[in-house]
Amino acid sequence: MPDPNEKQKKEQDQFCFQLGQVSVDKPEDGKKKRTFSGIAYSGEAITDHWYWDKVVFDLDSIQIKGRIPALLEHRTSQRAGAINSHSVSHAEGLKIEGNLLSNEFGTQVAQDSDDDFPWQMSVRIYPTTVEEVKEGSVIVNGRTFQAPVAVFRGGRIREVSFCALGADDNTNAVAASHSPKNFNQPEDTNVTELEQAQAKAKALQDQVDALTEQNKQFAAAKREAEITALGKDLGKEFSAEDIVEMKNLDDSAFAFSAKHLRQFAATKPTEQKAPAVPPGFAHLFGHQAVGGEGDQAPQGSALDQAFAKFAAAQQQGAKS
Repeated sequence: MPDPNEKQKKEQDQFCFQLGQVSVDKPEDGKKKRTFSGIAYSGEAITDHWYWDKVVFDLDSIQIKGRIPALLEHRTSQRAGAINSHSVSHAEGLKIEGNLLSNEFGTQVAQDSDDDFPWQMSVRIYPTTVEEVKEGSVIVNGRTFQAPVAVFRGGRIREVSFCALGADDNTNAVAASHSPKNFNQPEDTNVTELEQAQAKAKALQDQVDALTEQNKQFAAAKREAEITALGKDLGKEFSAEDIVEMKNLDDSAFAFSAKHLRQFAATKPTEQKAPAVPPGFAHLFGHQAVGGEGDQAPQGSALDQAFAKFAAAQQQGAKS
């Protein structure tokens, strides 16, 4: 009859992954705590796993909640230490820092390391979802992996262990006998995830700001070109104040005003009633030449005469 405990152990072992080597520095006088630190997962693919074959942990969604235990051979009865802090990045992978206990298992890890035994680091990780890529490739941790590969998303590390064998040559850990930093305070495990989210948000905002500035520069250059073209069409050189006011008009107001100015300049006043002066350009007609008195010929250019007659027509229409 199959042993149900053996079946349960097999299911749990699906999520155990042996990683890199642990090396321990020699103890120092006066230092009671033996600490260890290193890379628990490099971000590369773990190959030849008995169940998953090839698997990658998504570093962007990996989770470590609170202080987690460091065991000996994944056995809860063999507690060797605890993880106190960690950091995650694509460049360095998952880095952890913790201390060894002074019990027999923590002492065993330290003493065997002192005797040059090559301890390996192993993790037990439970994913929120598993993406099984069977064809093509997938980008994870800033790297491209060829199928077939299983990608663990939202993986939560429940414990790490010191083991006799490992599978990820890109990981390592170092144990030292220095004074631990902030070991008396529980780590805020949401800090790393929050910092990652803030960094991504800032990068997106920087892109938006850059595009907005480019659009402003493009719009300003476009309006200057439109004003220059309008001046050529009217045969008129605009003053600096005129240019500033035209630059401040929105696109629809400028287009409407420029259209009617061109129509007015091309229309002979005796042939048809001139269109109304757009409000944004009314100041352009305030300094035009006025026709002479009696039989004298009108003064100014033909366009100035047309502007003067346009203004007179507007005044006459207002009276009637």
